[in-house]
Amino acid sequence: MTNRSNVTKQKLLDAASDIIMEHGVHQLTLDEVAKTAGVSKGGLLYHYPSKEALLTAIVERLQTEQNDMYESLQLEGYGPIEAFVRLFDETKLYPERSSLHIDAEKMIAFLTLFAVDQDYAERWKHDIDTFFAQFQQTSDPVETMIIRYALEGMMMSEHFHVGVPPTELKQQIIARLIERARRIDTET
Repeated sequence: MTNRSNVTKQKLLDAASDIIMEHGVHQLTLDEVAKTAGVSKGGLLYHYPSKEALLTAIVERLQTEQNDMYESLQLEGYGPIEAFVRLFDETKLYPERSSLHIDAEKMIAFLTLFAVDQDYAERWKHDIDTFFAQFQQTSDPVETMIIRYALEGMMMSEHFHVGVPPTELKQQIIARLIERARRIDTET
């Protein structure tokens, strides 16, 4: 793939993501994406022949970004459980943001994609199940899964703006989870 082609694909994905975040997935049309990206509809269809293909690409890009961050944290010396906790600490990864923009975008795209592409939903579910089967192979799988569910619960409360803890409390929760994760990583 040429650099120009890759740039065009990224512009299209950025435009689609912006439309989803600003106007909701119901306003996501191929015409609107092409217009927002400044690309002809033919150019869009060359790269993404359907709305489903576009949504799949958005989700895959976001998943790749998250996987890359997870791997990067481990390369920085964090154990796998602590790296997982730190993925949720957006105040450290994204100091300019106070909410999980990437995760909110991913949630919207995931839900939409799952409704229209059952095959993709099954592949994603398999990948996640495989990751968490390996993830819980620690010295304390119960504590490991408690950490996971605590983080996922915080993320869901932020997605839906229900029961969101104040920033200071959230930072204290993350710090406590990091302590627990570090203990598990050290013992495993």
